[in-house]
Amino acid sequence: MKHFIYLLPLIFIFSFKQSSSELSGTYYSVDNEFEKLSIMTLNSNNTFLYKCHLGGCQYNITGTYRIKGKKVYFTNDEKFTPDYIKNEVDSLVALDSMFSNITAPFMIDLSLVEWKIKKNSIKPISEVDCGCFIEKGKHIKR
Repeated sequence: MKHFIYLLPLIFIFSFKQSSSELSGTYYSVDNEFEKLSIMTLNSNNTFLYKCHLGGCQYNITGTYRIKGKKVYFTNDEKFTPDYIKNEVDSLVALDSMFSNITAPFMIDLSLVEWKIKKNSIKPISEVDCGCFIEKGKHIKR
């Protein structure tokens, strides 16, 4: 009985831990409207696809995520990081001066924003700057 009392808190803590397979699915922003959308797809293998579109301004970002407590933390794949994009543009300019007027496009860095896990939704804790609009709404799993 004495050992059971020590195990009870551990059982309680681990019963509330969110797993990747439980969280996996597609989450749609409650702020989606005609030609404006923000969709986060979380896969059970801890990868994600984030889509945000407003008319012709469209981004699809991939990467990995991890869960810590009731929060989700994202890391963009290398090719979707601002430094990688800047290096690619600099390489083009070095190859041909014709590209000297090109500037690096805006890139969403999802590692800057934590997302809170709710019962059937996730929500960015701070604003996500999508380049064409700011996303701050709850995303509901469907």
